[in-house]
Amino acid sequence: MDKNDENLGEELYNLLAELLNRKMNRTVLDSIRGEYGVLRYLLYVQDKTSPGVLTEQLHVVPGRMTDILNSLESKGFIKRQKSDEDRRRVVVCITESGRDEAFQKMEYIRNEYQGLFKILGQKDTEELIRLLRIVLSYQGDEMK
Repeated sequence: MDKNDENLGEELYNLLAELLNRKMNRTVLDSIRGEYGVLRYLLYVQDKTSPGVLTEQLHVVPGRMTDILNSLESKGFIKRQKSDEDRRRVVVCITESGRDEAFQKMEYIRNEYQGLFKILGQKDTEELIRLLRIVLSYQGDEMK
């Protein structure tokens, strides 16, 4: 690795850290693995799913998932019920007010990024999305 590669790596790291730590992005990142993440999963991926699947898919520890589900249930956004297939299992279902909350949060996030989209324009926004997809597909250095 030459000196330029080291500098590029350090610069990329610093920029990503700065980007991820911005308030707007912290809100989004916190919500992805929090209440909105659960609502979004139930709405778009699979309703009537187990807490264990949610824990695994959202990459949180079981205790955190219990707290999230308790909070969502107390707000009336989800309900827990016995599984139709196995009455010993509990599944989590989104309620109508949970759907409304998910749509409101989605609108909030969309509005938060409108300023960025205006600065970049459509072409550069599409390019940023294309590049981020490439970054997300990178699994680390497989040559090691």
